[in-house]
Amino acid sequence: MGDSNIIRKWRINLFDAVIIAIVLVVAWFIISYLGRSNTIAFTPGTNETVTYTIELNDMHGETAYLIQPGDALVDIVEKRQMGIVQAVQVVASTRLEKNNLTGEHLISVIPDRYNAIVTVTTDVTVTENQISVPGGFIVRVGVRVSASGPQYHATGFIIDIERGDAS
Repeated sequence: MGDSNIIRKWRINLFDAVIIAIVLVVAWFIISYLGRSNTIAFTPGTNETVTYTIELNDMHGETAYLIQPGDALVDIVEKRQMGIVQAVQVVASTRLEKNNLTGEHLISVIPDRYNAIVTVTTDVTVTENQISVPGGFIVRVGVRVSASGPQYHATGFIIDIERGDAS
């Protein structure tokens, strides 16, 4: 009945000392790394106008023909501005298929499907790492996009970027 009222004092042991030393070393490294002026410096980048090309794939029926110069494109997923359509070229949608009889790969046209090759112009901020539209849309070749216009939406990829003279 008497052991439950005994108050024991904490005594540091070797394990506790090692843990405290590790925490202090890690804290020192973090403070010294963040304290460097060159790691905190931010270069805002330059503003310029960029023209880029998107290939919107497998659009149903006549939907591709609804895209018109002057349309404002918006990213469907995050509702970010992508730019203004400058030109549109509509082509038949194709795919590579294997002929099982001969083993050859042939390009075949997909009926009632079209690809729209859309040229978009927008003002961007160019940094060392990326090109981005105000609002956060990143312009990079190979990026998958989900674009929406006044009467249509489609998915595809950025296939080309044309930048003005950087000097």
